[in-house]
This record gives sequence, structure tokens and C-alpha cells, in this order.
Amino acid sequence: MPSVKRRSTRTAAVKEVTAGVISPNPYLEKIRLKRKLNEKKLDDLGLTQMKHKRQRKVTPTKPKNPKDVSIYGGANSSVTPSPPPRRSNRVSKKPVEFKPEEQDFEEALLAQKIVRRRQQQQSSKKFKVKRRTFDLGVQISADQRKKLKLEELSSDDWVDDLEEYFRTVEGNSVSNVQRVMAVVNKLVDGRGVRHPHTGEVFLKGTKETKRTKDGSYIHMGMDFRSMLDDASEWVYNNGGDRGNGWLIEHPVKKLWIYQQARAANNKGEAFFPDV
Repeated sequence: MPSVKRRSTRTAAVKEVTAGVISPNPYLEKIRLKRKLNEKKLDDLGLTQMKHKRQRKVTPTKPKNPKDVSIYGGANSSVTPSPPPRRSNRVSKKPVEFKPEEQDFEEALLAQKIVRRRQQQQSSKKFKVKRRTFDLGVQISADQRKKLKLEELSSDDWVDDLEEYFRTVEGNSVSNVQRVMAVVNKLVDGRGVRHPHTGEVFLKGTKETKRTKDGSYIHMGMDFRSMLDDASEWVYNNGGDRGNGWLIEHPVKKLWIYQQARAANNKGEAFFPDV
């Protein structure tokens, strides 16, 4: 069988270039015509200019860090203090340094908290609003507490009643009531509340502490309004409360609310005498 001589592709291409004739690629020619038709259609619709428009990039501006100390507010400031900027200890790999502005911020928060309570107390005298008179309102006077003989109540007469009151009357959740009662029982039996950071104990009972006849260290005749301020200062002096008030402040508020509710209930009678 005679051998067929194959024409070299390279040789053919060289010959075509040499001759100055380049045959057009049908596929590329088809794409070029299609693109031209598309551009004409866009031009007819007036969309050619929109194609070249670009969105203007907006560079985000960094918030200014005010050096004015008034950002932290004062005791009478209506603006809620914003915490000072601080670097994360985990990121910086350095121990947290003491910063005076952070102390100013914490002091401003404490001062505002106490002033706000006093304003609530004053506003309840000026305005007649349909609300619970015992809900963080005016602390009942010592004479009124003495008249109702609240100091003479033993812990058996009010601790269980307090628990049932918040569970039934106020409708608090089970976990809420349990957390309150855990702290109340510590205050009643003199163990006090220990701060997790410093180990300092709030209201720990001692031999010199005045107790009731049944041996309790707190009673219903106490000024829980003042105790709440003392608790706030104690929390602040010991590094704050990561439990958002559940360490001591919320339970003392509950004692205060129950005391005023009890005073308004049929001359200091228990809500659930059979409990």
C-alpha cells in the first residue's frame, strides 16, 4: 500500500503567513458579530452610559475618641455613662493596667444609681400614679415599722411567706425565686454573702450583731432602702458583680418590696399564714 504523505500543519501555517492571507475563524467571527449586536441593542435602549458608571466608594470614618471627661457624666447627669475604651487582655498579652478614667466611670455609675433611687423616692411623693406603692417607692418610716411590730416577727413568720409571695402574687419564675431565697437565707442565718473576687463578706453575723429572739441576723423591721445603698457600695468596692445584681442587690430589693407589701397588707399580716 503506497504511503500517504501528510502535510505538516506548521508548514501550511508558515505558507499562509508568507502569502499574507489569514483565513478568519468562523467561531470567533460569530462571537464578534453577536457582541456587536448586543452593544447596538444596549445603545438603542440607552444603557451604554450606565455601563460605564461606577459607584462611588464611601470610606468609613472612624469615630472620634472624645478626650472630654464629661462623657462619663456626673451624679446628676441624665446621660448614661459609656465605658472607656480598653484593650482585651487576651489580645494584648499584657496584664490589665489601672486606668483612672475606668474608676471615674464606675464611680459615676454608682453615683447615678443612688441618685436615681432617691429621685424615684421623691417622685412617688409628688405625683399620684396608679402603681404599686411598695415597688421601690418610699421606705416606710421607723415609726411605722415599729407600730406594725415588724421587728418582732420571727424568721418563721416571714421567710416562707416571702418565698410564696414572689412565687404566687408576683408570679416570678422558679429560678428567680430560688436565687433570691438562697441569698435571703444566708443573710438570715448570719453567713452573709461572700464576694467571689475578694472574699469579703456582706452583712456577716457576729456576736456583737443585734439579733432577733429566734437568732436571726436580719428582720422585717430593718431599713432595706439603706441596706440597698450599702450593698451597691460594697459591690463597687469589691470589683463589681458579674451576675448583674444577683449577688446581693436584687435580693435586697426583693426584701424591700416584700416589706412594703407586708406593711400594706391588713396591718402587717402574712399573705399565706398557713404556709
